[in-house]
Amino acid sequence: MTTALSAGGKIGSGRGPGSLVAFAWGSLGITLVTIVMGAIVRATHSGDGCGRSWPACDGSLVFPGTDDTARLIEFSHRMVSGVNLIVVAVLLFLIFRAFASGHPARRAGVWAMVFLVIEALIGAVIVLYGWVAEDRSAARQVSVPLHLVNTFLLTAALAYTVWVVAGGRVPALKVNRRLTFTLGGLAVLMMLTFATGATTSLADTLFRAESLAEGFMADFSQESAVILRLRVLHPVVAIGGGLLLAWFASTRLDETERRGRPWPARLLIFGVLIQATLGLVHIALLTPLVTGLLHLAIAQVLWVAFVLFALTLLEPDTEAAAI
Repeated sequence: MTTALSAGGKIGSGRGPGSLVAFAWGSLGITLVTIVMGAIVRATHSGDGCGRSWPACDGSLVFPGTDDTARLIEFSHRMVSGVNLIVVAVLLFLIFRAFASGHPARRAGVWAMVFLVIEALIGAVIVLYGWVAEDRSAARQVSVPLHLVNTFLLTAALAYTVWVVAGGRVPALKVNRRLTFTLGGLAVLMMLTFATGATTSLADTLFRAESLAEGFMADFSQESAVILRLRVLHPVVAIGGGLLLAWFASTRLDETERRGRPWPARLLIFGVLIQATLGLVHIALLTPLVTGLLHLAIAQVLWVAFVLFALTLLEPDTEAAAI
C-alpha cells in the first residue's frame, strides 16, 4: 500500500513508520500486562494495600519500604498503570506527529486514551470507596464487571489503533450490513462472556469453596449470595458463545487467507478450544490464581484476535497491508 504525504510531511494515508507500528503493538502489550496485574490485585485481596489513597500509596509516590505483600502488589500495579498511561500518551503524540489531520489513526488513538482514562477513574473510585479486598457490597459486584468491560473496550481501541497505524483500511460497515450485524452480535456475546466471567471470578475470590461439591451446592442454594447463584451463567454463555465464535471463524478462514490475514481466525478457532479446556481445569482445581490469570490473559488475546478478525472481514476488498 502506498503512503501519501501531506504538505507538512505528515502521512495522509497508508502505513506509518515501522517503529511506530512496533510502538503501537508494545502499547497494546503493556496494557494487557496491566490488566492481568489488576486481576492479581483482586485475587490476592490486595486492593486495600495502599489504603483509601489514590494515585499515591498511603500518600506516597515512592516505593514503600515494607514487607506488607498487599501493599507491594497494589503499589506495583499502580506504577505499571502509570507507565501504561505514559506509553499510550506517547503513542498518541507520535500518531499526531506522523499522520495528517483526519487520518483514522488519530481518532483511534484518542479513543484509546479516553478508555484508558476511564479505566483509571473506575479504579480510583473502587479504591476511594473501599470496594476492594473482602468487600461484598452490591456496588463492588457491579463495578467489577463494569471495570472489565471497559478494559476490553480499551484493548479493542488499541487493537484498532495498531490496525490503522499498520496500514489497515477503515472498515466498510455499510457495504455488508449482514456481516456487520453478525460481527456486532458476536462482539456483544463476547462482552457478555467477559462480564459474567468477571462476576464469577469475584464470587470465587469472595466465597472460596473447599470442594467441587460444596461449590456446586452453593451455586444452586437459595441461601447463597446472589453473586454465587449467578456464577452458573458464565460457563453456559462461554461454551455456547465460544462454539459459535469458533464455527463462524472457521467458515471465514478462506476469506481471511485470501485477504492475507488468516492468523486472527486461526487463533480464534484454536484459542476457544484451549480456553474451554483451561476453564474446566480451573474449576477442577478449585480456581487457583495461576489458572485464573492465564484464563484472563487468553481471553484478552482472543478479544484482540476477534477485533483484528472483524476488521479483516470488514476492510474494503482491496490489497491489504500486512499486520
